[in-house]
Amino acid sequence: MKPILTRAAGLTMTLVLLAALLVPWAGAVSYPGVPEITINAKSALLIDLDTEQLLYEQDANETRYPASITKIMTCLLTLEAIGRGELSMDTVVTIPPEALADVTDDSSTAGLLAGEEVTVNDLLYCLMLASANEAANALAITVAGDIPTFVERMNQRAEELGMTGTHFVNPHGLHDDDHYTTAWDIYRMAKEAMTHAPFREIVSTGRYDTAATNMSEPRQLYNTNGLLARYKYPGYVYSGTIGIKTGSTGQAGYCLCAAAKKKGHTLVSVVLGADNPTDKWGNPIRNQFIESRKLLDWGFTSFSPATLLSSETYLQEIPVKNSFQATHVVLQPTESVKTLVPGEYDTDLLELRLHLEKEEPSAPINAGDVLGSVTVIYNGQDFGTVDMAAVSDVSYSPFLAFVSGVNIVLGNLYVRLALLVALILIVVGVTRRYLSEQHQIRKKARQERQAIRRQEAQLRREQTAREKAAYAAQQAERRRIQEEERKRREEEERIRRQQEEEARRLRRHQEAERRRRQEEEAERRRDRERRRQEELERRWQEEQARREQALREQERYYATRSAAQRQRDYERNARRGYDDRSGRGYSQRGYDSRGYDDRSYRRDDRRPRRRDYDDWDD
Repeated sequence: MKPILTRAAGLTMTLVLLAALLVPWAGAVSYPGVPEITINAKSALLIDLDTEQLLYEQDANETRYPASITKIMTCLLTLEAIGRGELSMDTVVTIPPEALADVTDDSSTAGLLAGEEVTVNDLLYCLMLASANEAANALAITVAGDIPTFVERMNQRAEELGMTGTHFVNPHGLHDDDHYTTAWDIYRMAKEAMTHAPFREIVSTGRYDTAATNMSEPRQLYNTNGLLARYKYPGYVYSGTIGIKTGSTGQAGYCLCAAAKKKGHTLVSVVLGADNPTDKWGNPIRNQFIESRKLLDWGFTSFSPATLLSSETYLQEIPVKNSFQATHVVLQPTESVKTLVPGEYDTDLLELRLHLEKEEPSAPINAGDVLGSVTVIYNGQDFGTVDMAAVSDVSYSPFLAFVSGVNIVLGNLYVRLALLVALILIVVGVTRRYLSEQHQIRKKARQERQAIRRQEAQLRREQTAREKAAYAAQQAERRRIQEEERKRREEEERIRRQQEEEARRLRRHQEAERRRRQEEEAERRRDRERRRQEELERRWQEEQARREQALREQERYYATRSAAQRQRDYERNARRGYDDRSGRGYSQRGYDSRGYDDRSYRRDDRRPRRRDYDDWDD
């Protein structure tokens, strides 16, 4: 029971230590002998990724807008979906129109077009290098089916990572008052993302050429992280940089989460809300890179990696009671303590404070039993407490336990010797019987252990067989699914070709039908024009016949009149405006009363228009 309690106490102390390391500190961190710095940004954070040691923080728990640093979570969820087998890096994504819906003209894009077919791998590079907002939307729709569902997953994953000061509204980081985070939460998100090898490879790439698509030639993508590459922002490259992501909006300012590796340690910096003023020549001063370099350089120059305590170190040898096997047991720490120390590591500044549960513990003791703890202090600063455990087993001796009990009761050496002589014969008999019983017990225990080992071996073999069968079934199912997917794609391609061919036939038929209708319409117009001309000619001939008939009748009329009567008729008609020959109205141009030329029988548009043959419609 006591070893169990001891282990529980040790586990509790370890958890308290880890919690103290993981929980953000409320105030600024200070180390003896390390010069203090101030970062020109709203929030800043510097942590050793390998040991979770906090080196610097400035308002790291204050709510800030993350801008495009949001894309770390988008990339993380996509890689986790790939890890679950829901899609792969080679999966081809057709950019949906809704992926471009909320992307503004002044935001960062890779120029992706609706309907363009791009692989998930190229979309991830567009997302993390070019910071393409439409790529974030396309990945969100691919992973979750739609953007709102993906945002719910983002917030759920943030909660799982302990990002209590974070709330996401979109997958790209364009400004929204309800889209916020903290420097600490960005570190937690980046730490989880850096556990994925594809993420580390992508964010450490300075330039990447995408494959050609159905709508575009290959694109050249350049990393916006000026600490990593000089393509976008020359003059800020920092040696050892391995990532991670930039971000900027008018409300968020200029932000950068960066990671660099030197001296065998990886430091992660977060700078939020930096400004970019201009120099006297009008060139922008990009403080997100300057302050991040300043913070990383301070971390690498002010601290050195050190192993304060190794798990292989023998710390102390303590006496053990009630055992013939050994009189002492050696203690060693259950884990190593590795950290960054201010300045150069000096062993003289290291102090190990040992705390034993008992000065002289009693057997039995098993290897790994926690018998105390050690507190690691360097230069006056506490770097944690680690359990101390026994290196080897120490068996229990009932005889020595009995002697120890007698010594405690009697307390007098001479009395103990007299009683020992008196009891020696009894002890010999009892001991022999006890040894026999112990031998039987050990024999039985050995047989039971052998039986248990055989059962365990059989269970392991059965488990291995089941795992192999399950793996074979899984592989067969995967091949079946791949074959079905291949057949489905071939069928879709065949249907698409049929649809395209049917569409081409329909277009050719429609074009031929249109030409036929045009020709029929032209033929109808020519026929109407021909009939109209024939009707006009017929009417003109009829009019000519009527005029000739009128002239003949007039001639017959004047033939019966005397010369004086003809003269009077002529003068009267002249006063009335009529031609003495036809009796009709005339003018100087010789038009008849309906506006037609007597000679050409054509319409004069300068005379008042009346209904005539031109208005006739068949």
